[in-house]
Amino acid sequence: MNQPLRHLALAAALSAAANAHAVSDAAGDILPSFTGAPVGALDILAAEVSFDALANNFLLHARTAGPIAGADGVAYIFGFNRGGAANAPFGPIGVPGVSFNSTVTLRANGTAGVGATPIAAPTISDNDIFGVVSASLLPSNGLEAKDYTWALWAIDGNIAGLARNADFAPTSNVAVGAVPEPETYALMAAGLGMVAFAARRRRETAASR
Repeated sequence: MNQPLRHLALAAALSAAANAHAVSDAAGDILPSFTGAPVGALDILAAEVSFDALANNFLLHARTAGPIAGADGVAYIFGFNRGGAANAPFGPIGVPGVSFNSTVTLRANGTAGVGATPIAAPTISDNDIFGVVSASLLPSNGLEAKDYTWALWAIDGNIAGLARNADFAPTSNVAVGAVPEPETYALMAAGLGMVAFAARRRRETAASR
């Protein structure tokens, strides 16, 4: 492999590693068991959870098909499996693969909590909502924080029971992603810089012929 292609492959691999933990979800797949109004804020399009070992925080993000801020009753529940015994209550509505023993809730009204414990307000921007949670609020139940698994579901808090669950992403637990360390970011930047330099050199060579 020549040098420009090697640099391109390195940059692509680093970018993929940084985003491999994100999951996507089809638009318009509101559960048939949901009994509320299927507004866009309940339709999850993408989600991700990363663990920042340096800061000892979990970073949460969800993207939806509609604006989030102020959506009546809308909340996003990130269920974590920390090891040990876990709940798996969603089989009756066709989602048996989600299990959890802790939850973090980010609400469209600008509040958030771990279980019943309030935490810092989420950041909401159009169709995206972000949260930061200290790992100390999600203590191990057998797994290390970096090995937790998670799933996300959107709910209408005005509805009781399983009928309040509108959409899941993913529909079974996935592993928490790792936030790249500073050295990895530096290597990624260097790799992308090499790609840009190689592309510029190729254009200059082509123009001089």
